[in-house]
Amino acid sequence: MANNINVRTVENLEELLFQDLAWRKKEMLSLKILVEQDQVNEPILLRAGIALLCAHFEGFIKKASNCYIAYVAGQKCLYSDLKENFSALKMEQEFKICAGSEKHSVHKNLLKKYEALSTKRFTDKYNLDKPYISTHSNPSSTEIGEILMTIGVETDIFDTKSQYIDSSLLANRHCVVHGERSELEKEDFLSTFNIIMELIDSYKDVIVMAADKKSYLRRIEDGE
Repeated sequence: MANNINVRTVENLEELLFQDLAWRKKEMLSLKILVEQDQVNEPILLRAGIALLCAHFEGFIKKASNCYIAYVAGQKCLYSDLKENFSALKMEQEFKICAGSEKHSVHKNLLKKYEALSTKRFTDKYNLDKPYISTHSNPSSTEIGEILMTIGVETDIFDTKSQYIDSSLLANRHCVVHGERSELEKEDFLSTFNIIMELIDSYKDVIVMAADKKSYLRRIEDGE
């Protein structure tokens, strides 16, 4: 099975995100039912549950963001017509090389490659084995902010939840995955469940709207 994903229409994008959300929500809902019904194993389920909720939160943010970039690539736009973040994404490796060198020739080569992009089209394929971006296993509010800048999407849906994401969700997740003993309350889990459900639904809508409104373009002419 090919690992490349083509996303050519807004409908394709929305369906991909819907499918990805469906299996994640099924797992999270099943776990919620277990937590509410199994009092004997509640402490274990709560610990496992927090880790799973965090994993699905991270996984969907990563998948949706990569699918959005795949959609933009499917439009085959000139880099000169796209927001600068797509050129930055394409030039990522060159930036890293340049940052580690003091040679003028390396710096000059970077500029030449950047200038050459203006006449090229962004058509890079999204490969599941080599995604455009990663959450680096740390979906903190800062990391999410970087992802949003990487894909060129603006939203405030994470702003009001940033403190919760950093101080509660990730803190509890780190305790679990690092094997630390911690006492989690059922109310904490249920609150986390509701917040994660809200955020992933909202992020899906943000991504689809950005594609539909062509937010990836550097400028949108009236009437387009």
